[in-house]
Amino acid sequence: MFKALCILILPGLLAGSGQAAERRLLLEKVDVTGSQRLPSAFLERELHLTPGVEVTEDELTADRNRLLGTGLFQSVQFFLSKGETPGHARLRIELVDDPGVFGTWAWGGSLGLTQDQSASESLGGELNPLSARAQLISRNLFNSLHRASGAVDYDSQGIMRGFHVAYGFPRFSKESVQFDARMEAADAQARYLDILGFGSRGQAYWTFDQDQGTSVQYGLAIYMNNRGQRFSLPGFPRTLIGPKLGLYQENRLLSFRPSEGYAYGASVILNSQGLKKMGYELEGAVTKNLWDDSHITAQVQGLSVGFESLSYRSSVRWEQPLPILEAASDPGIYLQFMYGADHYKEFRYEGREARLGLRFHSAGLIADIAVAFRTLPESMKDVLEQEWEP
Repeated sequence: MFKALCILILPGLLAGSGQAAERRLLLEKVDVTGSQRLPSAFLERELHLTPGVEVTEDELTADRNRLLGTGLFQSVQFFLSKGETPGHARLRIELVDDPGVFGTWAWGGSLGLTQDQSASESLGGELNPLSARAQLISRNLFNSLHRASGAVDYDSQGIMRGFHVAYGFPRFSKESVQFDARMEAADAQARYLDILGFGSRGQAYWTFDQDQGTSVQYGLAIYMNNRGQRFSLPGFPRTLIGPKLGLYQENRLLSFRPSEGYAYGASVILNSQGLKKMGYELEGAVTKNLWDDSHITAQVQGLSVGFESLSYRSSVRWEQPLPILEAASDPGIYLQFMYGADHYKEFRYEGREARLGLRFHSAGLIADIAVAFRTLPESMKDVLEQEWEP
């Protein structure tokens, strides 16, 4: 998606020769036009663009990059002109909203029809092929770049098969720091490919931006398998709790569809009982553009507890935008293949899925309609009746 960057500086204000170039220039006033997503007072406070501060070209360039980095705007332009008081300047910021980015709130939903290929009668007889998912997303809560989302997943029998809630503070401060918290759970039998080693996972962590798209993360992780409940992977470790340290690198621009690029990360969940009880996580993704705006994304995730367990999920997804109603809803079809497996001591599970769907969205609506064919793990009933490790 095209992003326009422009900073126009009146001649003689920040550049010139001799004495003019060395003159200190103070900010007199800031005007913001073109968007209501971020109020002027919020921008002045977060960018430290308050009247009386000294204006430098480096600071303005950094502030412009921070604005564009929010992902809310298609164009960011700075105009600097002489102020009414000698030695002062007025800054006008012109913003153009990106229509492909969700505003304060966006409703989302998906409707799926799934054919289960599992040979297990206990699974095939209990699971209903029709499912519906509803979600609510905000990328600019309170008009201050706070982020929140929540989702619930039900089948047509009214049984909840999964959920998630998440909240995040903005990464818009001078320090480039943000805080995120997330809790999620999925039915290990009905939504096997939506879990990774644990049916319930929660984490809260700080992210510190480094150079060239690298981020350092640290916080707390709580992963759980509660014996006898749907939101658990039977036979696997009951809990994994401890401080989490990670490193993440990404150069993709994430919107409704990711731009070409890559992402990868690694993290460790510490445990006082030694290396055999610690958690190790790896992830990676790469997106390549093909033809007519279509793209393909390959992604893999892995989780290990000590050296005896291994859980991983992989997927390949091709997506092609459709030329109909593009400006209003940006529709596209996609084809996705997924595979996952979990190994821990004598327990072995694996599943696979092929999905064909249609996605579209506007500033306040996200929709996904799909049909899927999947193979789920063999029955977990016998394992549920066994005693797990503490």
